[in-house]
Amino acid sequence: MEPGKQQSVGMAEIAVAAGVAVSTVSRALSGAAGVSPAKRAQILEIALSMGYLADPAARSDRRVDPARARITAVIPEPDRWVFGSILAGLHDVLTPAGASLSVYQGFSGTERARIFGSAGVAKYTDVIVLVPMPRGMPVEQLAAIGVPVVVAGSVVMGLPSVGIDDVSVGRQATNYLINTGYRGIAYASYTDHEGTPGNASRLRGEGFVASMSRAGLDSSWRIQVPFGPDSGRAAAQQLLASDQLPEALVVCSDEMAAGMMSVFRRAGVRIPDDLAIIGVDNHPVAELVHLTTIAQPARQQGQLAATMTLQLLARTLKPEAITLPTRLIVRESTARQTQG
Repeated sequence: MEPGKQQSVGMAEIAVAAGVAVSTVSRALSGAAGVSPAKRAQILEIALSMGYLADPAARSDRRVDPARARITAVIPEPDRWVFGSILAGLHDVLTPAGASLSVYQGFSGTERARIFGSAGVAKYTDVIVLVPMPRGMPVEQLAAIGVPVVVAGSVVMGLPSVGIDDVSVGRQATNYLINTGYRGIAYASYTDHEGTPGNASRLRGEGFVASMSRAGLDSSWRIQVPFGPDSGRAAAQQLLASDQLPEALVVCSDEMAAGMMSVFRRAGVRIPDDLAIIGVDNHPVAELVHLTTIAQPARQQGQLAATMTLQLLARTLKPEAITLPTRLIVRESTARQTQG
């Protein structure tokens, strides 16, 4: 490509080459709705060939000085503990290296995919860190963006990524309750901003079902409420309105579990005598409310993702998907009291 070619190409030229309107090109490059996957892929390919987007092969052939590197993180909600901890882990490594870190917030998977796929982000960043991988986005589509990608918060085969095994987390929590002697066990989770289960909630639910089925127990007792600051309250109230409570609960996050515990205790439900509860994360609130939990190393995920990012810039990375271990922390919310 001749010098200056990339800057001279605009959406109008891409529209002519693709045989579509400029507005269609804009929607395709921004990730907005209204463009079929096939047409979007065609437009992205044309944009790459004409120099509107950077060529991924060209980017992979050059080293970038970390002190000049531009890193973009696309994250759901920085104020949620797990995502905020991952973001802190990114800063732990990238800030001392001198890299510039920009953060985009996208509440839903669709919104994160749109931000990630926008031409503006692609043109002005050296590496994108997805926290986590947007649901339903094929790995194959990422190459068309023209920017190297690292994923934190989920394990994605074929990409440099780091996360935990959420199915195993669901099994681990459920198996602990079963082995402790509980039989009537329910699973509580929430949907994301689009009304569908997030990847972590869905996969932990799969682990719950697998363990319950293997033990010959009924796995159909599941509660799901919309995500939000009152998710725990809503789930607890839903259970309190039913004919009976389960013996024990597997809850997809400590934040939700803590909210449920507060409502139950005000309603006179004794924990764990009447109802045992186990969460996931080892959020700081878990120790305060004596919640048994499956701890995950959230900050370490950010640190490892940042290390992968610097290795990508230096062209020393061997892409791998890293699964970090989790551990059971037993506290009073699941310990049955012995009768004297």
